[in-house]
Amino acid sequence: MKIDSVVCSGGRSGYFHIDFAAVKAGAVADGFIYRGNPETPGFVNIVEPADAVSIMLILEDGQVAFGDCCDVVFAGVSGRDPLFRSSEGLIQLEGAVTDRLCGQPLSEFRRLAKEFDDFALGGQQLPVALRYGLTQAILHAVSLNHKETMAEVLAREYQTSVSTSPIAISVSCEPHNTLQLDRMILKRPEILPHTYFTDIESEIGWNGEKLLEHIREISSRVAAIGGESYRPTLHFDFYGLLGDMFAQDIGMVSALIGRAAEAAGSLQLLVETPVLERTREGQIERMKTLRRELQISGINVGIIADDWCNNLSDIRAFCDEKAADYIQIKMPDLGGINNSMEAVLYCKQHGVGAFLGGSANETDQSARISVHVALASKPDFIGSKPGLSGDEALMMQTNEMARTLELIRKRRRAALAA
Repeated sequence: MKIDSVVCSGGRSGYFHIDFAAVKAGAVADGFIYRGNPETPGFVNIVEPADAVSIMLILEDGQVAFGDCCDVVFAGVSGRDPLFRSSEGLIQLEGAVTDRLCGQPLSEFRRLAKEFDDFALGGQQLPVALRYGLTQAILHAVSLNHKETMAEVLAREYQTSVSTSPIAISVSCEPHNTLQLDRMILKRPEILPHTYFTDIESEIGWNGEKLLEHIREISSRVAAIGGESYRPTLHFDFYGLLGDMFAQDIGMVSALIGRAAEAAGSLQLLVETPVLERTREGQIERMKTLRRELQISGINVGIIADDWCNNLSDIRAFCDEKAADYIQIKMPDLGGINNSMEAVLYCKQHGVGAFLGGSANETDQSARISVHVALASKPDFIGSKPGLSGDEALMMQTNEMARTLELIRKRRRAALAA
């Protein structure tokens, strides 16, 4: 089976682009938007609705495989690609890229994914958003050709085995949305609320008092309505604000994390990007120092690396230096999903936890295909996406895993009975 033709369309992604540099520089919030001028190149406004491009591969037998090109909310910072615009992406896909796709055989994902992840246009590698969508579409097409799930394609080509049970999900919630938190507690995901913080004074408090109260309230609510057996891990993303609070004094950052762990009570705590430096090397060293301080102090909290941990080379560097307990493999930042697959396997081979994440800014299709990468690579947990409302993402990813696992079980039972 080969690719007969290619059709591309513009569409919406699941969230927004937000100029994190402008927010961190003190832009004044006005409802959901911020007043002021953007700081990061490519932004017209500090908050902008984001969009996506669908790449549809028409196969010789008329079947259609597709993937979605999208990027992350905080584009253009910490070494990431500039923000993606569908109008520019559609132009970049015309001509050389689509011409190269047509006629490609669909016997193997890994080779074809690498070819398009490495593809250069005008001497430049394609933007990560395009490489992300292209390789999703290729995986979908190969699975249609072989009449098997995308997870099975990946497991066969990377010599892994498909998980026999669903992968844990860290559900992202809007900050301080108590009704949403209740809904998520009632649905009992393994990890929540993956709340993000962007302002010290209003969200954390200069002594951490607002953060600690927030954690205590969540722990109390879990106990009140979650049921006796429900003990989720609590996950919070600080985008470096804990370091900013204390002028990068690691001892003080560690002490606040220890108080946060106490506030969580019996629930385990995950802390993402507590400190943030200006370079990858600086971030690795700062995170290593924090981990050592936490270990010396006997504080049992999982530290997650995200910023400056963008591509496969970055992830290997963080793993090799043991700079975190978990690495967030932020799938759109890695470009081809083949890189995300390899990143999870590298983390596992080197004894580092793998968080196969992504962005609220993704789409339904990229989220579904991400689930197949997870089932074939078996990370410790995945991030809910798209959007931040929780319900829809949790439903979509849970159901995709359930469908995939049941299809595989049915085929295996039939093979054994034959």
